[in-house]
Amino acid sequence: MLSEGINEIFITFFFAVIGYTGLTITLLLSLKKNIPQLFWRIVSLIILIHVFMVWSYRYDWQFAVSIRNGYSGFLIFHSALLLILLSNFVKENIEKTLIRISFVVVTAGATGAVFRYDVVAVYKIPVLICAAVGSTGLLWVFLKRLKKE
Repeated sequence: MLSEGINEIFITFFFAVIGYTGLTITLLLSLKKNIPQLFWRIVSLIILIHVFMVWSYRYDWQFAVSIRNGYSGFLIFHSALLLILLSNFVKENIEKTLIRISFVVVTAGATGAVFRYDVVAVYKIPVLICAAVGSTGLLWVFLKRLKKE
């Protein structure tokens, strides 16, 4: 917003799509087997870099700018980051739970963002694909567990 260079903004949101895709893949892997730790840490780092780039290039490190569209986006954005980062430091069962919750939170934020903001509208298709694939995986596992009970 304040220091908007075309390249910086493209890279910032390209990292977001790469991070969301990695989160989706990690979610799907967590539904079937153990999470590949190195892969998840790399994805988490990409997501963290994205957040730093947003703060730098979109918010110019100003809190008032970060909440210009309301507190809900700010809370979604940062609670997802917190869950993702925490998942790297807890036991496997808790890690899987945090990844699943963070996927839902990120999906809510990303899906809303691609329909609301022009700067990320170009990413509608990849976001909707990740949202559909990950949500289908979560629903499939949930229904499978219900069937067992």
